[in-house]
Amino acid sequence: MKVAKPLLAACLTAIAVMLIWGMLPLSDWEHPARQSEVAVFRSTPAVKLTNNNLVDVLIGAQLNERLEKAEWRSGVLSVDMKVNAKEGRPSAWFGDAAKLIRVSFAQLENVRRVLIRIVEEREEGSVLLAAVDVRKTDGWLIREMDELAHADPVHDELWRSRLRVSFTSAWEALFGPPAGFSVHPAAGARP
Repeated sequence: MKVAKPLLAACLTAIAVMLIWGMLPLSDWEHPARQSEVAVFRSTPAVKLTNNNLVDVLIGAQLNERLEKAEWRSGVLSVDMKVNAKEGRPSAWFGDAAKLIRVSFAQLENVRRVLIRIVEEREEGSVLLAAVDVRKTDGWLIREMDELAHADPVHDELWRSRLRVSFTSAWEALFGPPAGFSVHPAAGARP
């Protein structure tokens, strides 16, 4: 009998503890005001681009196309954008370029130059279609950054010049020569 009472007390204590532990998760359901989501990762916008935050910045740009390669060196951001010329649209590709330019010069303070190569993956390897070269010293960045989202460098010579877009013969074979309008009147033209 001397053993039975302590054994019974230990069993009852163990059962009571298990019941309390089992009810702990349920106790928060009765108090919805205390429930809130807890951020596991806190996203703070980068101010300076580094090799440590390069991937985070590029993911934050929310591009539609895949990036094949990205390099950050001495104030120059170089990106190779992999596109599918059969299914993709050049306007979307240059929309992604505009996003990269905006992030680089409106958000980041240490980017001096952005080089974007638009490449198509083919069976024989990657083929360069077009290249974009924008520099922080470009005067239009300050005045007309908002218009960049609506730019059409394939058809508009002004934006083609501002973005320093170069089209390759592979581009011309797929889409024809870039042609378009200019805001500058042709020589000898009368209004």
